[in-house]
Amino acid sequence: MYQQCRRCVMDTAGDPTITFNDEGLCNYCEDTLRRKNSEYFPTKQGLEKLEDTFEKIKIQGKGKPYDCMAGLSGGLDSSYIVYLAHQYGLRLLAVHVDDGYNTKIAEDNIQSVCAKAGVDLKIIKPHREQYADVTRAFFRARVPNLAMPQDNIINAALFDFARQYKIRYNLSGSNFALECILQRGNTANANDKRHIIELHRRFGEIPIGDLRLTTMMESYISSRYLSPIKKVYPLNYIDYNMERAIKTLEAFSGYTYYGGKHFESVLTRFLQCYYLPVKYGADKRKSHLSSMIVSGQMTREQALDKLATDPYSEEMRNQDFDCIAETFRLSRSEFEELVSLPPKHHGDYPLSRLTGFAGMARKLRKHLG
Repeated sequence: MYQQCRRCVMDTAGDPTITFNDEGLCNYCEDTLRRKNSEYFPTKQGLEKLEDTFEKIKIQGKGKPYDCMAGLSGGLDSSYIVYLAHQYGLRLLAVHVDDGYNTKIAEDNIQSVCAKAGVDLKIIKPHREQYADVTRAFFRARVPNLAMPQDNIINAALFDFARQYKIRYNLSGSNFALECILQRGNTANANDKRHIIELHRRFGEIPIGDLRLTTMMESYISSRYLSPIKKVYPLNYIDYNMERAIKTLEAFSGYTYYGGKHFESVLTRFLQCYYLPVKYGADKRKSHLSSMIVSGQMTREQALDKLATDPYSEEMRNQDFDCIAETFRLSRSEFEELVSLPPKHHGDYPLSRLTGFAGMARKLRKHLG
């Protein structure tokens, strides 16, 4: 039976894990509200805590080329991190993975915000044919998260630059205000190299030895104990409002908003607007809009109105289909046929044995504060 939360807009469509209490409120927003006071500090005290953290980062960065680093996609959150670092005088290294799916808007945003902020930008360009082959392997495997190889490559690049420049702090654009609710399932840990290699072994066509991929061991052992990197979430310590952030960046660097969550990339736009909702019944807009409801940036009625609209115009869909099919070296008909096949999930294929350990490690860190 279909059911939707009475507070947010999370529902049973494509989500077998959701539960509801007697009042019709879902586990997602109930859990998030319990976490809110311990993870979200859009207050004067939060700002003071952020200033103290940034001062500590500056002190520990003395004598090094950079105080900190950040992954930059050209999206709103990562772009605002660059702006925020500039405002506080941090010497930031921005790292971007150009996988060939950037929109022109994202490329312009990346260049303009880095130029205006005066930060160094490192652009990683993975081997084009090998990257296309591993992403196509995910597509042929019919698993949900086609962006997993991209996420793995950016994490590997951040690890490498941290070691090269002895950077101890990674400023993350992940935030409570817009991302406190995330639908479970439909993905695997991005650092699971074993999973990536296994899917490529079954469905790939060419060797991918030139791709720098990271492992669960590197992510959860090396980066925490051997070459420790501390991840900081600055946007949780300010009153991070989506509309204000867009206007601030527009005034700062001529930033252009691209129309939707993860629309800065053709591949992730296709995932959000078509692949996940049509193939898996998972509309990720519900998570984003529910997060904004919980953080007080939107009413439930406004969220329902947005869900009633289709963000994927026919023209945009055709452009994205053609772009991705060409990259995958598939005809348009072959591409659409693969899209229409019944879905499979990441758990249908081997995952790293450290997956369980990673989950326990996250719970332990949360428990210890």
